[in-house]
Amino acid sequence: MRRSLLLLIALLVGQSAWAAPQPSLKFWQFWPEEWLAPELAQFTTETGIQVEVERLTWGDGLNKIITALAADQAPDVIELGSTWVANFSGQGGLLPLEPGSLKDQLLLWQPATYQGKTFAVPWTLSTAALYYNKTLLAQTGLAPPADWNQLQAASKAIRSIGPHFYGFGVKTGAFTTWQKFLPFAWSNGADLLTQGQPRANDPNMVEALVFYRSLLETGLFDDNLAVRKAFQEGRLGFMIEEPGQIEQFRRESPQLDFGVIPLPRHPVTGKSIAFAGAQMLAITKNAADPAQAQKLIAFLSRPQVVQAITRRITTLFPAFKGAKDLDFYQVQHPELQVFLQSLGTAHSPEAHPRLMELQEIFSLQVERALYGLESPQAALDAAQLEMSQLMAETRPQGHPLNPLTLPWGWILGLPLGGLVVWLGLGMARSWRAFPLRRPHLLRQWRYHANSALFLAPWALVFCGFSIFPIGYSLFMSFTDYPAASSEAPIWVGWGNYQRLWTDPHFLLALKNSFIFVAGTVPPILALALLLAVLLNQKQRFRQFLRTAYFMPVVTSVMVIATLFVELYAPLGLINQALVALGLAPVHFLRDPRFALSSVMAMNIWASFGFYAIMLLAGLQNIPQEYYEASSLEGAGPWRQFFTITLPLLKPTLLVALVMDVILAFQVFGEILLMTRGGPLRSSETAVYYLYEVAFHQQKMGYGAAAAYYLFLILVAFTLGQFWLTRQKRV
Repeated sequence: MRRSLLLLIALLVGQSAWAAPQPSLKFWQFWPEEWLAPELAQFTTETGIQVEVERLTWGDGLNKIITALAADQAPDVIELGSTWVANFSGQGGLLPLEPGSLKDQLLLWQPATYQGKTFAVPWTLSTAALYYNKTLLAQTGLAPPADWNQLQAASKAIRSIGPHFYGFGVKTGAFTTWQKFLPFAWSNGADLLTQGQPRANDPNMVEALVFYRSLLETGLFDDNLAVRKAFQEGRLGFMIEEPGQIEQFRRESPQLDFGVIPLPRHPVTGKSIAFAGAQMLAITKNAADPAQAQKLIAFLSRPQVVQAITRRITTLFPAFKGAKDLDFYQVQHPELQVFLQSLGTAHSPEAHPRLMELQEIFSLQVERALYGLESPQAALDAAQLEMSQLMAETRPQGHPLNPLTLPWGWILGLPLGGLVVWLGLGMARSWRAFPLRRPHLLRQWRYHANSALFLAPWALVFCGFSIFPIGYSLFMSFTDYPAASSEAPIWVGWGNYQRLWTDPHFLLALKNSFIFVAGTVPPILALALLLAVLLNQKQRFRQFLRTAYFMPVVTSVMVIATLFVELYAPLGLINQALVALGLAPVHFLRDPRFALSSVMAMNIWASFGFYAIMLLAGLQNIPQEYYEASSLEGAGPWRQFFTITLPLLKPTLLVALVMDVILAFQVFGEILLMTRGGPLRSSETAVYYLYEVAFHQQKMGYGAAAAYYLFLILVAFTLGQFWLTRQKRV
């Protein structure tokens, strides 16, 4: 009996070990998992395929997708924004699909199609409409605007109500500028691309930009969040916004009386064309089983499935035709009908693999016109020229390389092997040179061998996660390496390094980095030294003050950046103080003259406490006998500071100087959270530039070369500083 039981257990264990694994799919998307859980459970029940869901964020989702594709670790199915699809499909990151009957059931296929092939399936749609403040409009006695002229007149009337009221909210930002402006261009008969060719300076485009800029005379020019906040506070008359803000405004600002109408028509063409965005489902090049991935997309595209999901996400609408006739929108949420009606005529940019780069160029020139730095005609002419040059670029000529087939064993093994040979030769030389000390040498070697054995795990991890990435990034800097592409990198030698010195954007970013260093390091060290001297004195609450000044150092940069964004806001504390003093308010983070210096001020405030504690430790290591002896000689505090304190504190000051310069050159988090390099690249630093190039433009090789330029600058500065210090000592 016992043997039979053991045999049965062994058979069961063996069967479970050899059982075929249950099929599964990895699915990356942008919404809370619980919103999709019921439908995905139904899919598993129908097909037996498990779905592993991972949520992305709109803030860093694009970067994660690019990184995953570059590392061949992308999921099977992925949700993409409609303007991203051509970029990934054009580089081979997505597999073509067979939409079949879905082609006749769903809307907005244009962004999903490239070179006659379909690379994604429209899943959910979104668009924008015009939000207006009923209270402000009632004070003007005007009706909601139906065309451009009425919008302009109503904006002027609202602006005349008082100094803190604005007509139309002109939004700016990474993806916002062109999304809010293009509807005016489309309504006027212009388009950004026509059959793959840029049309940025089309006369109708210029006319639309002239009108759009005229709205600034009575409007508010700011980023998305600031414009929304002004509207919530009842100080803004009109803004273009997504449907999801209806619920948010009702929840957060119940006193706000607002309405939603279609975008105003062009007075001549009579057209009102909104920007149509879509969340699309695609299969990546890394999909283990494309047929199973196609099943998941087909399931999620079913009308009843997407309808169930969008009922939980009221900011989105089903992509299938006839969605506007559903009771959910006709009866339960009639306020969303205006968006569904706009989707009938909404438009999206023409698909192009470099659309994100084209969008950046176009948005930058539109912003130059909005800031008044260029006329609309000159700005759009510059955009046309730069876009044409970008589209004329071809991939550099070179030798294709496959990183997986490179002799990495030799590349990594030669330095390690050389180190082993060098140690072996040294040991052999010692063995021959000191025959009488051989027993002692053997004991030493055994001791070091044991130490090396214990250090081996750390050394392996260090080589795998530090040395190898450094070597691999150095290799990439000599290649043309599109991150998400299925094509092999091409060896271009010094091409990336040579091109960087003629790249005006890189040179501007490098200039901004030097300005940041020059504008933050001296004040930080001066304040830190002053504070350290004060904290070194005997005074009440000394320990509390030391802790208080150190608090910003241990506070997350995200928290500090958010705090300063509020302080710098048009109606923030700093501007309120300026107005109280009779000065004009300043938009610190949206004015090219003040954006970089505003970030520098925040960095100074957040950093000098750390160096104060470092210098305080150096002050406390100075013997008190020096001060006592100098006092007997009649030296006062100032003479003691310059003849005793400062000379003996120089080693600590040197370390603080080197550390602060390195950290200032590497500033990134503050730029990302506060300005994203804008406006007009006025706050774009070298590290943020290489981040944009490598992860948004997917030029990994070019970004790696920029990183090594920055590395060489830091090495040169550090070595030069130590050399100067040594020369002074000699």
